[in-house]
Amino acid sequence: MSVLQGSITARPGVPLRVEVYDRIAGAIRSGALPPESLLPSESEVGDAMEVSRTVVREALLLLEEDGLLRSRRGIGRVVSGDLPAVGFERLRSMESILGIRFPDLAVHRTEVTLQQESASFIAEGLGITPQSSSWFIESVLSPSGDGEPLALVQEHLPAGRSLQSFGTQAQRLVESADPGRTLLGSLTAELGAAVGGGRSEVTVGTPGVVRAKLLQIRPSSPVLIVTQTIHLGSRPLYLSKVILRPEAGPLEIGHSHGRSRAPE
Repeated sequence: MSVLQGSITARPGVPLRVEVYDRIAGAIRSGALPPESLLPSESEVGDAMEVSRTVVREALLLLEEDGLLRSRRGIGRVVSGDLPAVGFERLRSMESILGIRFPDLAVHRTEVTLQQESASFIAEGLGITPQSSSWFIESVLSPSGDGEPLALVQEHLPAGRSLQSFGTQAQRLVESADPGRTLLGSLTAELGAAVGGGRSEVTVGTPGVVRAKLLQIRPSSPVLIVTQTIHLGSRPLYLSKVILRPEAGPLEIGHSHGRSRAPE
């Protein structure tokens, strides 16, 4: 427990749940929390870091989504025996996928933030250092008619010199991002075949308090979670999490080397 001890210091633009995620993920990656070891309870972690149980729960959900933790019934959360590699296989933009079933789908931009310091899981996925800045772009996808949200898309790109190194076209796409598209939608439309491959992961989970509010569902409601990165050339450019309500499926997700059907 001592490895997690110490109050969390909030950084501008970095949510507390991300700070908690970083501390636990760092302990796992360094071996301070070894594989199959039992994580303390949410209350104990919250007391150790001097944050609320809600913040801890949000961070633990992200750690489970990313494969660093897993739940064992009657025992609690344990560190995964096989830690996942960083990076996920490329997918089409979510509005393109959902647009087949919902042709009147609308993209509503909810946030565009320049994060001055990137969380470790963002930095790893984008191939930048944790001290580097990154862009966070959040959008809600809903049918134009009833406005009932179907998906929440949270996207990350490098910022500053890291983004400039990809060329002026990629930088322009971020600076003048079309609010009627997700950023991945703009990237694939503008850059086309230049956007390379990657890996993807599809899991089932719950959204937590913050994301549930945007999706207008309960925090404990089941959702489909798609984590993805894409590359420009051989370098990682983009990382995202897409949280889908059950009403959004079944879905056909196109990959660069075949197709996979998401769970109904």
